[in-house]
Amino acid sequence: MDKIIIQAMNDYGYFAIMFFVILENILPFVPSELVLTFAGFMTTQTSMNVVTVIIGATLLSIVGSFGLYGVGRFISEERLARLVDTKLGRLLGFKKEDIYKSTEWFNKKGKYTVLICRCVPVLRCLISLPAGTSKMNPILFAVFTGVGSLLWNLLLVDLGAVAGNNWESIVGRVGMVTSVVGLGIIALFGIAFLVFIKKRIRLAKVDGNE
Repeated sequence: MDKIIIQAMNDYGYFAIMFFVILENILPFVPSELVLTFAGFMTTQTSMNVVTVIIGATLLSIVGSFGLYGVGRFISEERLARLVDTKLGRLLGFKKEDIYKSTEWFNKKGKYTVLICRCVPVLRCLISLPAGTSKMNPILFAVFTGVGSLLWNLLLVDLGAVAGNNWESIVGRVGMVTSVVGLGIIALFGIAFLVFIKKRIRLAKVDGNE
């Protein structure tokens, strides 16, 4: 994957960069740290401009983020509630009320997580889903996504330009952070799921004894 991205960027310059910027906002496994840092390095070797790369990457980050946002809008809390309110869902201890509570929380306190998560590897892509599911105002979503993406792009493109031939060391360090964050997310979801199931089993036993 890394070699394909680097070769494409070498061959097609701005066009490849913008393509991969959109893609990394839709697919979590496309490494934005590689795309942006190498783009920064390319500004020291070609006629490409740091400011142009950052502005273009930010605008296209907003465009790309609406991919998963749209998926979230399609799934919607009503659809999720219907999926949960099935025999299998009830067997696993889920309730449709949980979906509504989660959406309510995002509407009240979760909006700013879009801004924060846009600066966090892995989460910067995935945060678009709950934003869409909760029907977050698309203009507000675009603004928060744009600000967060601008900060992220500024950091990595500038680091790539400053590092020059040592740009790979930047990618390696950010990649380590990405791996840690990814493992942390998996662990947190696993723990949260086990706690949730345990709680539902306990409640089911109490209801059964009444």
